[in-house]
Amino acid sequence: MKIWYQSATEYGFDPVWDDYGKSLHEQCKRVARPDTEIHIEGIEVMIRDVTNYPAFKYYEKSQVINNIVRAEREGYDVVAIGCTLDLGLEEGRSLVNIPVVSIAESSFHMALMLGHLYAVVTSSMAFFNAFKQLTEKYGVASHYLPGPYVCPASEEEIALSLKNPEPLWKKFEAVARRAVDDGASVLLPFPTFYASLALKAGVRTIGDAAILDAVSVLVKTAEMMADLKAVGVAPSRCIGVYALQDETDQQRSLDRLRKVFRID
Repeated sequence: MKIWYQSATEYGFDPVWDDYGKSLHEQCKRVARPDTEIHIEGIEVMIRDVTNYPAFKYYEKSQVINNIVRAEREGYDVVAIGCTLDLGLEEGRSLVNIPVVSIAESSFHMALMLGHLYAVVTSSMAFFNAFKQLTEKYGVASHYLPGPYVCPASEEEIALSLKNPEPLWKKFEAVARRAVDDGASVLLPFPTFYASLALKAGVRTIGDAAILDAVSVLVKTAEMMADLKAVGVAPSRCIGVYALQDETDQQRSLDRLRKVFRID
């Protein structure tokens, strides 16, 4: 099985993300089946603090969508979107025949199977607002403990902390303990950088609450969905859900759109 793991960082394009990419490879390899091959791909242009700016999030999403199409073309069995904003999830599912899964959607649903109330510990109020909207979109808001639980840090600060996780982890842990005190039984360290930080710190629980390893959940979900597709379980193609144009119409549409957009 071949998994295309799509990051929304500039991993592979900017050396500042090299340690993060290495950590991702380690996380994926640790949980993947022996016969699973995982390719991790970044995006060419990442806008700083993109969560604050919906317009620029659109341009990052377009890069993810291009790579989803590329993954199918290059023979991958499934795409795993490792960006906790789930960029390109719906669009990808309506463009390709291979399964497309995402880290936030899979983690939210897994949290419901592991505990009663779950909390997201994140790095900014912009991320908090985005994740709150996603819990409502995915129908899992009734078990979500909103907080907010924010441990401020830039994307670069979190990525660089993977060499020395202790200082940032202490700040993160203090915020996470507040969520546990409020009743959280499962903790989601988001964005994905924080999930890598938790793994590097070697911490699996805080109090009696489980820390969800979102990367592992994503990889195993990707494997499961590829297996299910092989036995005939596939996404709905109802109009307005993940409707897929037939190959001729899709190619015609993409050819027209190439006049305006960069489409690979």
